[in-house]
Amino acid sequence: MEALRRFLRTETRCRLNGIHTLILCVLFLGFSVAGEMPDLFTPEPDLTIDECHDEFTIACANASLVFSDSYDLCELNANETIINLEVDVELERLQIELGSSAVCGNMQICDTLVDDLEYFQCINKNGIHNLDILTEINYNATSAYTRLHEDYDAVHRALLLCGLDAQKKYMEDIRQAHRELTKCRSEIDELNE
Repeated sequence: MEALRRFLRTETRCRLNGIHTLILCVLFLGFSVAGEMPDLFTPEPDLTIDECHDEFTIACANASLVFSDSYDLCELNANETIINLEVDVELERLQIELGSSAVCGNMQICDTLVDDLEYFQCINKNGIHNLDILTEINYNATSAYTRLHEDYDAVHRALLLCGLDAQKKYMEDIRQAHRELTKCRSEIDELNE
């Protein structure tokens, strides 16, 4: 369970770092001259082109914020589901622990007997009873493991699909912002001709 949480946290950080890198690249693409000192004698660029790029930057930032919020919601749902699974498993775990304590207690009762005949008779009687308890423990543990494994797979699958939906929405928003930027720039170019 802890490994799944660590995996989810690491995967989230990697995705967010990738998104932040993508945003920075997009922001730098908006500038024609990056990293150089501005030329004070060159007239200011056309403000409408700047407005196009400002709208593009805002749209990209909004897309990133929506993605981040959506993915956080995906993680929150996954974590809440895992917590609910852990609560459900507690009762089964308690039953298994009680059964194993009963097996040990049954054998310890026989250890107190001094007479060999009584000792072996106690082991025989309690051994048969312990076999029933151990069979029940084995059934409960195998059943719980199988269900829990399937439940964790379902949580992971739901998180993955939710994350993919958030990524798809993000890419659609970025593409739309780029289309609007291209349209805005082409309209300005037409006006300048």
